[in-house]
Amino acid sequence: MTPKIFGRTYDALKREVTNGRYLPGQRLQARALAEVLKTSTSPVTSAMRQLVGEDILEYSVQDGFIIPRVTERRLHDLFSWSSWLSMRKAPLASDNDGELEPMIVEATDDIIASTEELLLATAIYSRNSELVRSAMNNNDRLRATRRLESRLFCDLQNEIVALMAKWNERDEAGFRSLLSAYHARRLDAVKHLVVLSYQDRQ
Repeated sequence: MTPKIFGRTYDALKREVTNGRYLPGQRLQARALAEVLKTSTSPVTSAMRQLVGEDILEYSVQDGFIIPRVTERRLHDLFSWSSWLSMRKAPLASDNDGELEPMIVEATDDIIASTEELLLATAIYSRNSELVRSAMNNNDRLRATRRLESRLFCDLQNEIVALMAKWNERDEAGFRSLLSAYHARRLDAVKHLVVLSYQDRQ
C-alpha cells in the first residue's frame, strides 16, 4: 500500500463517516467500504484505525469499528469544546511584525462549510498549532450533527452571515457576543439533536 493510496482512501472514508451517512453505533465492514471506495481492504482498515485515533470512529473487540454513539454528554462536551476553542483570544506577537491579521471569511450557500471555515479562522488567529489541530478535529466530529441543525433552526444562513460580518469588521465584542449565543443555542438543543441523530437521514 502506497502513501498515495492510503491518503486517498483515508480522505474518502473520512468524508463518508463525517458527512452523516451512517447512524451512530452502526458497524463498519472493511470489505463493504472497500467496494464503495473502489479500493482493497488493507488501506480501508488502516484508514479506519487512523480515524479511531482521531475519535472519529470507535473500535472494540466485540463490535469492531463503529460510528461513535451520540449521547447528550458527548454532544454537550463537543459543543463546549468548540466554544472554548473559538473564544480564545490571540496572544500578542512575540516578534516585531505586530499581531496576526484575522483572515477574511465569506459565507456561502454551504452553511456547514462556512461555519467550519469561520471556527477554524478563530483558531488560526490564535497562532497556536495545537488549537488549529483541535479545531479541525472538532469540525470533523460535529459535521454530522451540524447537518441536522436545519431541522431545528430556520435561520442558520442569517446566523453565520451575522457572525462572519462581525469577524470581518474586527468587531471583537460583537463577534464574541454572537459566538457565545451561537454555542448556547446548540447546548440548549443537545437533547433534540441526539434524538435526530438516530433518525433516518434520508
